[in-house]
Amino acid sequence: MEVVVDVSGPVRSDEELVEDASKGDTQAFRQLYGRYVGRVRGLIYQMTAQTDYIDDLTQEVFVRVFRSLSGFRAEARFSTWLFRIAVNCCQDARRQAGRRGPTSPLDKTLAAQSEETLVRLDREQLVAQALQVLTPEHRMVVILHDLQDRTQEEIATVLKLPVGTIKSRLFYARRRLREWFQNQGINL
Repeated sequence: MEVVVDVSGPVRSDEELVEDASKGDTQAFRQLYGRYVGRVRGLIYQMTAQTDYIDDLTQEVFVRVFRSLSGFRAEARFSTWLFRIAVNCCQDARRQAGRRGPTSPLDKTLAAQSEETLVRLDREQLVAQALQVLTPEHRMVVILHDLQDRTQEEIATVLKLPVGTIKSRLFYARRRLREWFQNQGINL
């Protein structure tokens, strides 16, 4: 799906775009989509490590956002609300996948890739494997904090948990990741 975003004119804030989009302004919604689609796709990949579901889940997130815009109360930032919806979609997909049984990973052909790209993909794959050893609750906190650069307070809002719980999960998740990397022969 190709998204064309009009960049002429002044840059509008998320709040302005949300207000206009909730009134039916499709251009405002396109701008929100263009602003956040990359981060939502990254979050979904990091949470699921299933490349064959990224597009479907990303679409589901933005469909839910579009349908719920009129209910957005701006008690939190738009991005926090959006990431909460993305987390919920990932959790729903995980529950549905559990009912269907395991799926085979998508095979990738990397023959035409440059060496730099291969190294980057290897690192990304290693991080994705490491994240899979964590419980879903710990994985979510690490992804939101360390990979999506969210503050502990934002994560607490997104996950509707106390900040102390976020700190605890982050501590134990990082410790588990360190152990996993050491078992792989990688010292951090």
